[in-house]
Amino acid sequence: MGSSSKAGKGRKCELSDYILILQRRLHEALSLGIKFCGNKMRKWQCMDAEIQAHALKTMAAFINCLSFSLLQHPLIKDSIFDMLVALEGILQAENERMLNLAGDVTLQLVKSLGKSICQYPMLEVIISLSHLLSLCRLPVAISSAVALNYILTNLGPVRGKSHEEVWNVLKKAGTVGNLILAFQDSEDRFQSPEYFTEMTSLLKTILWRWPLSRYHVWNNTRLLAKLGDNCANPDTSVVVSVLELFSVLALCGNGAVKLLERKELLFQVVQSMGKMRDYSVRVKALTLLQRLTGSAKGCTMVTTSYCEPVIRGIIDAMGEWRSSNSKKIPTDQMALVMEACRSALLTCWAGNHHSCFWNHDIHVILLNIILGNCSTIYLTHLAPSSQELIARVNDYVTNARPYVWDILGNLVVRYEEDFLPRARGNLCYLNLLISCACSVAADLMQKCCNSSSSYTSELEPVLRAVSLMVFSSSKYIQRQARHCLSDMVGPFGDAYLKCILASLQLNATGQVSLLSESLRAVNNLMSLACYSTLPLYQKLIVNSEGIKILSGIIKMCLNSDIHVSRSSVASHLRSSSDGKTCCWSHVEDWEGEDILLFYSLQTLSQLIEFSNLSCNHHKLTSGEIVICTMCEHCESQDLINILQYISSNIFGSGPQWYSAHILSFFGFYGFPSKIGRKMERALHEDVLADLELLLSNGQSLTVHGAILAARCPYLLPPKESFQKEKTWGDGSSKEQESRKDKGRSRHEVRMSDRVDSGALKKILEYVYTGFIHVDDDLVKPLKVLAKCCGLRSLSDMLHRKLPKWGTSSPSCIFNGALEPTGHLLSDVILEARAAEGMIWSCTLCQSSSPHKHAHKIVLYSGSDYLRALFQSGMHDSHSQIIKVPVGWEALVKLVSWFYLGELPSISIDCIWSNMDAEQQFHELQAYVELSSLAEFWCLEDVGEQSLKVVVSCLKSDKRSSVEIISFAASIGQWKIVEAGVNSIAPLYPKLLDAGELEDLDEEVLDMLRSGYVCYSQGSCNWSD
Repeated sequence: MGSSSKAGKGRKCELSDYILILQRRLHEALSLGIKFCGNKMRKWQCMDAEIQAHALKTMAAFINCLSFSLLQHPLIKDSIFDMLVALEGILQAENERMLNLAGDVTLQLVKSLGKSICQYPMLEVIISLSHLLSLCRLPVAISSAVALNYILTNLGPVRGKSHEEVWNVLKKAGTVGNLILAFQDSEDRFQSPEYFTEMTSLLKTILWRWPLSRYHVWNNTRLLAKLGDNCANPDTSVVVSVLELFSVLALCGNGAVKLLERKELLFQVVQSMGKMRDYSVRVKALTLLQRLTGSAKGCTMVTTSYCEPVIRGIIDAMGEWRSSNSKKIPTDQMALVMEACRSALLTCWAGNHHSCFWNHDIHVILLNIILGNCSTIYLTHLAPSSQELIARVNDYVTNARPYVWDILGNLVVRYEEDFLPRARGNLCYLNLLISCACSVAADLMQKCCNSSSSYTSELEPVLRAVSLMVFSSSKYIQRQARHCLSDMVGPFGDAYLKCILASLQLNATGQVSLLSESLRAVNNLMSLACYSTLPLYQKLIVNSEGIKILSGIIKMCLNSDIHVSRSSVASHLRSSSDGKTCCWSHVEDWEGEDILLFYSLQTLSQLIEFSNLSCNHHKLTSGEIVICTMCEHCESQDLINILQYISSNIFGSGPQWYSAHILSFFGFYGFPSKIGRKMERALHEDVLADLELLLSNGQSLTVHGAILAARCPYLLPPKESFQKEKTWGDGSSKEQESRKDKGRSRHEVRMSDRVDSGALKKILEYVYTGFIHVDDDLVKPLKVLAKCCGLRSLSDMLHRKLPKWGTSSPSCIFNGALEPTGHLLSDVILEARAAEGMIWSCTLCQSSSPHKHAHKIVLYSGSDYLRALFQSGMHDSHSQIIKVPVGWEALVKLVSWFYLGELPSISIDCIWSNMDAEQQFHELQAYVELSSLAEFWCLEDVGEQSLKVVVSCLKSDKRSSVEIISFAASIGQWKIVEAGVNSIAPLYPKLLDAGELEDLDEEVLDMLRSGYVCYSQGSCNWSD
């Protein structure tokens, strides 16, 4: 029999005579069934049960004598190759006795191989084992599941092509489908805890390593229900298995939402956290809770229904170790405490659960973890010294400490200015926590300055907590933290400040890479941010060219496209056992993926007023800042341009808000945007204005009621005084002439005598554009009017309040226009093409309902915003009803663009990946239609965004490419045709043989042929 492998560099050891005898018997037994096939591959081809049994017995005997030292011997390796060939064939037998024996031998072999499994061809064995999973025979199914699980967990770090190859084999074998059938088909097998736990363990392994497999499980309602029922199983091992499986499912953002929608399942998870449940069950339930609350939406869904029991479960797990009178967390309790601390990180999201944590004495728990179980003795000290606190903290080193700092920071940063009256006696504990954090941070700062970088990882979480304190919205917390920090850093403050500025200077000039030393850079920027809040150091930082250094780092981040997330530098937030997350694109930390940028801007916000950069001579034209001639060649020009770019582009909410805050020192307020610039002209034109604001000085301002309804309803008259008749005509010339004769009626609204005309004009400009320039003499009256109008964000910027942590990203200024307003303010109805048989009704419209099953899209046009698109002589340019030559889905997306300035995108997630080609085509068809409409209506942005969505989707999945190419060609969208051709040109011969190109016209086929030739010759870059 031919050797299956080549000899290695040398034998590890000599084989004993007994092993050689066993090997010869094995060789003889396997030669009875292994034959060469027509393709010269060796296969097991004997179906005789006795020969199969004989081969399996000799394999078992041989495997029993193997040891780790023998596995690398060439003769042993050849024998293992042969056994795998035999097992692949025998595992396809129909004899139950043979299957039981083959399953046991396979398991015996893979266990003996251990990590060396990756040296052997296991794919065919994986297929054979997968087919046995759904069999009703319990012993076979269990041994197959265990063996397959062992193979998959010992393949090592399967990545790239190998990772995809294994996943393709699992798909080919229908492994996940077989497991689902195994769970669903027979109730009897669920009576065996061993069967259930082994099957769930295998499924968990697959879901953990191959995220695409998760969809098939969380999208199976029946399966989730059956698995969820086992959360109440009296067998602890079964409950643990289910919770572990759900935890892996929840690594998928869509899967987490699906689990949360099952109220009975969420109830069982909460119950599993209770004190009366088994220790291992509580640990796994807390792990699952962490995954479910990995987004603001998930946290809200959990705490809305079960806030009290969830927080109680976390608190109990964090602190019940204290009942043992142990000064430190006992080793046997550490896993529970750690999972509880990780679960408590849901405090990063806003909500009522923050108050619930305080009500359950979270402050006491945090102190006990940091200072030990006798931390209350420190409350007898009026002012414990920093040395005492540091010594005590160092005496009780625990892996939970970084989470304590994170939890503390999350809790204190979200309190409002009125925190003090609501603190309810917790101030002594809070003050001690603040002192601990500031003392430890100061101690580690000094160590980092005087020694190597060994303390940088330890410094990051506590320094972040201090940073959140000194920038807290609560005046009390802010004041206490700044005072405490100032005292702690006093002895070494100047020296440390010089140290971090020198280090940051190297980053700003590119001498030291921000990415290569990102943790040190983050710590330095956080330290500088904390220092910038202390009056003693503010001018010192400015005089030491601190602003120039910060500007340099900001430019470096933008020009080099540097992105650093907190999870990439905070080691305690990373775990190799966490698995790969997927479909969480909707989750965003407030700092975003740009913490270097965020801390630079946060520091700059504290220093800008002490600089000589401030200038109030700039002007605003069409939403763009025009630098005044006095500042044309000074640093302020570059800085303002940078800040405007950040505040109007896709960054984290935190960087955007701090950019806007700094711009207020230059007289600019708000967030510049494309849609704001488009709406600016509507403010100065009154073609469609339906309100007239009358001022006491005799002036009047015409405005659009719909825009006020969306942006500033306080300026609208009472609802009862605003009723008026409005009918939707057919756009006939007779009706148009009648409308011209009568003129457009306007509702007059008389403003109070106290309203400043200049301030009101600025309010309206902000309402329409979202971004204004204000001269110094107008700031005071504008503050008053902005508050009266309920424009809180503008009011806060005018008062130069620091951005509130966690404030959502400044979304499109007309997002509210898609919400109900209670006023009949719309101007135009858009109808989708008649073939769709449906029109859409906007919530702004209160007209009588159309006929059954009909819907309308009704929107206000705001002069040039929509109506001007039709002022070029088209037959329906003055019509209130405009027929749009697109389908229903495209029309919905178009209206979104009208209001928001952006088309809804398609998430390339597990849902998209698991759509069939027809579904994908249906989703993309709307964007191809919009691309065509964009040419007809000169909507350049719509065309660009549509093309971007289609190209992105075709790159990720080529199944619908042919259909999209055909449809795009039929309506003349050649850019999309070209993108589609590029995506499938390498597959041209395969598609041609399969007959999938028959519906394409000759021009497109020529493009495909040319593309394939280009690909074959390697003259095209197919990654673009």
